[in-house]
Amino acid sequence: LLQTVQIEGGIEATAYYGGHVLGAALFHVRVGSQSVVYTGDYNMTPDRHLGAAWIDRCRPDVIITESTYATTIRDSKRARERSFLKKVHTCIANGGKVLIPVLALGRAQELCILLETYWERNNLTAPIYFSAGLTEKANHYY
Repeated sequence: LLQTVQIEGGIEATAYYGGHVLGAALFHVRVGSQSVVYTGDYNMTPDRHLGAAWIDRCRPDVIITESTYATTIRDSKRARERSFLKKVHTCIANGGKVLIPVLALGRAQELCILLETYWERNNLTAPIYFSAGLTEKANHYY
């Protein structure tokens, strides 16, 4: 990251931190006076387990990006987390159990940190488990 690589034909590329998941990157590629920024998933809001994406100020001629939520208007992250935690706490307080299927790499780590912090603040004793697989392997890197 943050290294500009010179490639044949006058092409230069710089990789920037993309947030979102481990290894996510944004690329600013320049040829002469023209440039393109290319990225898959990125996250401009810091999470508990990863920082926010960033890139030096630039004015690319083209931007190529993933856009799953480009037109989605959502409540703030804080409001969504508060609502989620309230539902989990209510279920646990009523003797229930909560199962949260999480496929996305990094999301399980984010939820574990969120729940652990909430549990500590509220002196909750109900155990929290996560299943093995990719989540367990990824925990070694977070």
